[in-house]
Amino acid sequence: MVSASRKTHQISTPRVLIVGNYCHDVLIQNDIVVGESLGGASSFIASVLNGMSIPCSLVAKTGHDFRYQVNHSPILVSASKTTVFHAYFDSGVHDNGNQDRVLKRVCACDLISPMDLPDARFDFGMAVGVGGEILPETLEKMIEICDVVLVDIQALIRDFDAVDGTVKLVELRETEFCSLLPRIGFLKVSSEEAMFLDVEEVRKWCCVVVTNGENGCKVCWKDGEMRISPFLANQEDPTGAGDSFFGGLVTGLVQGLAVPDAALLGNFFGSLTVEQIGLPEFDSRLLQDRWRMFCLRCTPRSLLL
Repeated sequence: MVSASRKTHQISTPRVLIVGNYCHDVLIQNDIVVGESLGGASSFIASVLNGMSIPCSLVAKTGHDFRYQVNHSPILVSASKTTVFHAYFDSGVHDNGNQDRVLKRVCACDLISPMDLPDARFDFGMAVGVGGEILPETLEKMIEICDVVLVDIQALIRDFDAVDGTVKLVELRETEFCSLLPRIGFLKVSSEEAMFLDVEEVRKWCCVVVTNGENGCKVCWKDGEMRISPFLANQEDPTGAGDSFFGGLVTGLVQGLAVPDAALLGNFFGSLTVEQIGLPEFDSRLLQDRWRMFCLRCTPRSLLL
């Protein structure tokens, strides 16, 4: 069974390092702006960790135009603007229950370099860039200072049209990140992104977690795989569900859960996120009630923290 082994550090050491820029998300439907909010995988993951009182440090860059109130202040780049994404949705819903979405990066803040990372050690590191801001050498530095590194594949395979910024995906093997895969612990991919890598090959190097929305997820490692069932949810907004899943996964690992149960916790937070519009808020009463529901789904051994 796959596991997340790590060294023991002093209690004062931050447990989790999150790396990825904040951004400004604009939702557009039928040429009309229907929503604007703080975006970026790091913002959703930090919301989960803060809600569960998991100590973390966050490295993100923003421009002079950043106006959001956040718990983890970004690195301000005065000569740049904050990364901006426009998400264009059509008005039709297809047989699979999804809407077509075209995502465009219309503005990009500075890249995150190895020098931007803290001079400290962490139990877990999360590479969760959304706009191509994480360099191969930055990921390599994360591997050096973190015991276990979790990577969202969108940080590795996104490419952007030179004219209008339309997001495209490239084959993982064509990127400069491919050689680092044997040194990371977990790679998170969506079912759509899974088409851009050889899961059977990559699972020999690291644990691959394939998310599939309302159908839950699948955990794949060298010697096996396990499907993890979803939690039912009344979906209001799917934005950030995968990011909250990732935050829930690392929360489970920090708390000592077995990987399948940590993935179940990821599904749990993904379901909470789609029931809210925009960046989710996790109040303590909601989490306590839902935590009891979650515990009923876990194996008794995995809850012995």
